[in-house]
Amino acid sequence: MPANPSVVARGVVPLLAFAALTAAMDVYGGNRLQHVTPESLAAVSFTFTAIFFIGIDVLRSGGASFRLLRHNRHDVVAINVTTAITWLATFYALRNLEPAVVNVVGLALAPVFTVLAGPLLRRNSTVIGMEVAVALGICGFLGVLVWGTFAGQTGIGEIGTGKATWGIVFSVVCAIGSSANIIYMKRLSDGGHSPQAVLAIRFLLMIVIGWLMTAVSGRDDIVDAVVPGLVVAIIGIGLPIYVLQIGIRHTEPITTSLLVSLSPLFAYLMQFLDGRLRPSTLTIVGILGIVTLAAVGTYSRNSHDRRTALPSVPSSV
Repeated sequence: MPANPSVVARGVVPLLAFAALTAAMDVYGGNRLQHVTPESLAAVSFTFTAIFFIGIDVLRSGGASFRLLRHNRHDVVAINVTTAITWLATFYALRNLEPAVVNVVGLALAPVFTVLAGPLLRRNSTVIGMEVAVALGICGFLGVLVWGTFAGQTGIGEIGTGKATWGIVFSVVCAIGSSANIIYMKRLSDGGHSPQAVLAIRFLLMIVIGWLMTAVSGRDDIVDAVVPGLVVAIIGIGLPIYVLQIGIRHTEPITTSLLVSLSPLFAYLMQFLDGRLRPSTLTIVGILGIVTLAAVGTYSRNSHDRRTALPSVPSSV
């Protein structure tokens, strides 16, 4: 069934809020990850986040997340795996690249993977021709930004081939995980599960991996990671993912991916609070191109849903 246009409209505001909060997290996290390790930041921030949402779930619904664990094991395991992949890749990418580039590669590639994976993971999802064209156009702009990263033309300047390669690889992995995340979050939402129930159980694997990696690394920076971890838990994980879950409830996965790919524009504007970074013409041109394509894709989806929602009128003879 096509989405109701008024329902789609109710999903726009929380998805735009998610885009802005994600941008703020990337800029802040990119700065802090120059001083603490990705694994310690992940361990601390996701522990704070999980404690909060488990508490909310227990108080509001008597532990609906535990019932979800019993009845939707496959989707729960999948969303834990994709969450761990997405966030670890994000933290390692931010350690190497300009936040706006990480943001744009990680989020703007999601529509491409959603076009490919959506029909496989969620059979009743729909993709229209303009969304496919938008996804391909985004790939073109991303190619330019990847070249600029290797050529030292982005806001972080020359970083070396090795660092640039790892940064791009982690950003692409983040995009794959993000698109799968959106689809599994939509599946759980379609199953009638509340956002707080889903958020209470989706970080369990990430917490285990984060603490194990911290223990194995032998780095004693957990104390230094407490304040950054708390900030990331609030502005980078808990609040943005909560509003994302609300937005996903009212939109198709491809529409969600297109809207959240506006985040790089916010990241570009915010990142100059970090003294390491400089203005980059290449970065802003790439971001504006992607933002424009995202707007076209979202408008096309709304127009398509309005047309298909209209009742057919029999022609007079």
